[in-house]
Amino acid sequence: MKNERAMIDTNIFLDVLLNREGLADGSSHLLECCENHMLTGLFTASCITDIFHIVRKHTKSTDAAYYAVSKIMNIVSVCDVSSSDVILALEKHARDFEDGLLAVCAMSHECSCIITRNKTDFRDFNISCLTPEEWLDKQKCGT
Repeated sequence: MKNERAMIDTNIFLDVLLNREGLADGSSHLLECCENHMLTGLFTASCITDIFHIVRKHTKSTDAAYYAVSKIMNIVSVCDVSSSDVILALEKHARDFEDGLLAVCAMSHECSCIITRNKTDFRDFNISCLTPEEWLDKQKCGT
């Protein structure tokens, strides 16, 4: 079976890192699939800076934030963001620029989908969006 590529939205990592009730299990299982090379997970550098900031704020610990980011970097890959990706995201004029850039990068890196908790954020882009649970169900390796 071919290893699928998916863009992972920031909220999936935060589900796990902040142990969000009702959400952490599905997101954790999805990231385990990335760790076990059943899925190639990608994300942008701006996602990692957001994660660092939110984890540091939530835990009040810079060390915890560095640890979280290090763990993530062992599971998924930061995708390159080109100037043409940024220009295209600007032209799309998405309500949230970061979401627009994530969607453009997902397409430029040939991802089959974006895995997110906020599917409506990407409705103006021609790319499939799935929750972690939907992706896991599709793969028949549910939570």
